[in-house]
Amino acid sequence: MSQTQNKQIVLNERPQRGPITDKTFRTETNEIKQPGEGEVLVKVEYVSIDPTMRGWLNDVRSYLPPVQIGAVMRATSIGRVIKSNDSNFKEGDLVFDSFGWQEYWTGPGKAIQKRVTPEGGRDIDHMGLYGLTGMTAYVGLFEIGKLEDGDHVVISGAAGAVGQIATQIAVAHPKCKVTAIAGSQEKLDYLKKLGAHNVLNYKDADFKKQFKAIDNIDVYFDNVGGEILDLALGQLNPYARIIACGAISAYNAEKPTPIYNYFNLVSMKSTMRGFIVLDHADKFKQGSEYLAGLVKENKLKADYHVTYGLDTCVNTLRDMFEGKNFGKTVVSLKDQKEQEEEGFGKSRL
Repeated sequence: MSQTQNKQIVLNERPQRGPITDKTFRTETNEIKQPGEGEVLVKVEYVSIDPTMRGWLNDVRSYLPPVQIGAVMRATSIGRVIKSNDSNFKEGDLVFDSFGWQEYWTGPGKAIQKRVTPEGGRDIDHMGLYGLTGMTAYVGLFEIGKLEDGDHVVISGAAGAVGQIATQIAVAHPKCKVTAIAGSQEKLDYLKKLGAHNVLNYKDADFKKQFKAIDNIDVYFDNVGGEILDLALGQLNPYARIIACGAISAYNAEKPTPIYNYFNLVSMKSTMRGFIVLDHADKFKQGSEYLAGLVKENKLKADYHVTYGLDTCVNTLRDMFEGKNFGKTVVSLKDQKEQEEEGFGKSRL
């Protein structure tokens, strides 16, 4: 395909309850729109794959409007400016925004953010460690969870994008005990290497028994909702804090899992609070500096699950809901040889 053409993945039809299907998306090829006054043309290099995308496909009220039928699938992305009619940007600038599942993006320069990769850093970290993923872990633990020295922190979805960073933040915090939950032995081994004190496989037949054997909880970082959330509600310490970050167990569910232990929030004088990280942009600079400090101390690393090519986006999203990812999931639109030279091969799984 010549550089005059832009491949895009657009929403074809809204899925009903349950997983996306082969009819949910379609691929289109259109002429690249040339930038007008104050606009830039961006060649997209990485696009994000996130559980929350499933919610964006539903025609319901949420923190963002639903993706419209026929529209490019929304996704945070980074890319390079290849043509600029905005004096604030020049060719080669690295930029960040929701460019979506497409190879090129054209739009106003004032709508996007310029990013500079620190010396020794990686461009991909703007998608994960120093992007919304890292900020979600940081804001979740410190602004919502009010993390304190000596807390027992339990994290579900701990080998996922946010979970792996939240796990390492909690491990690094003074005197904290960390229990990490995931769905395979490989992931449990990985979480042990990250320093988690306890690791639990929610697929084990005796998982409930194992969960009840851990100490009561001061901070629960909830990425999955459902039955594990209900178990956590049953084991709260007084004044515990539940960070409602995600509920991946419910996104494809036919009906929600009942929650029975809700009243423990009252009896244990505890709080459960949801948040959207974009509302906390004033904390991003502080969060980036904090995470960078942990990296320098060798207390934090970010892993990425990378697939190649726009055509892999849909199946990569499907795979996420089957637990086939370590860390932040990203699709690279760069040449595979170029990507591998930066230290990434094919997906770890």
